[in-house]
Amino acid sequence: MILLEKKIGFTRDSVVWIDKTNNRFYRRVVAGMQWPGPRPGFAVIVGEEDNEDPFSHERHLYLINEVDGSQIIGRDALGFIRALSEMRGLYGIENVYGNPSVKSMREMLYSFNQNLPNKGRNGLYIEKAPLIDDPRCFDFCVQIVRKRLVEDRKTLHLGKDSRLPGILAAAGEVMGGKAEDYPGIAALGYAVGALDTWKPSATPLPDKQETNHDIFTIK
Repeated sequence: MILLEKKIGFTRDSVVWIDKTNNRFYRRVVAGMQWPGPRPGFAVIVGEEDNEDPFSHERHLYLINEVDGSQIIGRDALGFIRALSEMRGLYGIENVYGNPSVKSMREMLYSFNQNLPNKGRNGLYIEKAPLIDDPRCFDFCVQIVRKRLVEDRKTLHLGKDSRLPGILAAAGEVMGGKAEDYPGIAALGYAVGALDTWKPSATPLPDKQETNHDIFTIK
């Protein structure tokens, strides 16, 4: 498992994540998640390198960790939420992208957060991934992942321990599919899509809610 050290960056409002094992510096680290449904849920942690590649003029992305719901005892949704929450806390992540509008899951998440000792600091909150309300969102996820995995211009690195290379290879042609049928691809696409779509100066702020309100109601 890759561990990161989070430090204040070079400007007052910035932070940097340091991977001492691989000698990498990340300017952003985010999560992408797909709820359990017909298949177990999946979540990923993806880091964006601080320095731009001088040849591609893009920043390389690295998969840092993942939560595979099929490996959770019972494969239950609450176990998946708990594992994702623990991973979010481990890496000090502020942005977790997915679909916050799944009613059954948001009610379970709300209950989970209410039972935390400090829900304001420790709570797990899901932000809308790019195009999440568009019927073509999953196709967008597939395209943006494939674009970064082109062999000669590869800028997305999944590592040798991830299940995602096998999932991507076994999936075949998935354009026109549904996120709930390919949770690993969807979760990866949400994280990569957010990093590509929202640059640091334009990244949406996390939803700020009073604790006695629905945490998914944007004001």
